[in-house]
Amino acid sequence: MVYSEFNPVTGNGYIVLKPNNSATWRFNMMVVASLALIGLLISTFFFVQGLWVIAPFSGLELLMLLTCLYLCTRSNIQTEVIKFSPDKVIVEQGRTFAEKSWEYHRTWAKIFVRKPKHRGHPDQIVIRSHGKELELGSFLNKDDKEALVKKLRHIIYR
Repeated sequence: MVYSEFNPVTGNGYIVLKPNNSATWRFNMMVVASLALIGLLISTFFFVQGLWVIAPFSGLELLMLLTCLYLCTRSNIQTEVIKFSPDKVIVEQGRTFAEKSWEYHRTWAKIFVRKPKHRGHPDQIVIRSHGKELELGSFLNKDDKEALVKKLRHIIYR
């Protein structure tokens, strides 16, 4: 997702980048709960048949699913905010707050798209100034990257 606001009079603005998040944490928990219920029913059936060894593996399977869903959801709350002022471009990355921050002089900041070395890999959007370079929106899909490039070029090169 690419969201932006820019005031051409003052030269201030920002662009917010977030990955596409197809499911909420609540939905993921409903999926886990339904799979836990199904696993419990199947484990109970086998336990009654005398095959008790299946029950721990059913719990382990559920724990692994929960861990994977947590890691995916955690990576989907990653956010990048690109702030513009008349003389600076500030890029902040983090999950719930800005964990990392980079500052570039707006006059010298250049945006370019680096083509991938291998076929099938996505393009990289890079901001560079005074030898410092940073990839922007590495988690975005192709359409969102194209929208980001248009917005960045419009704002920085206006």
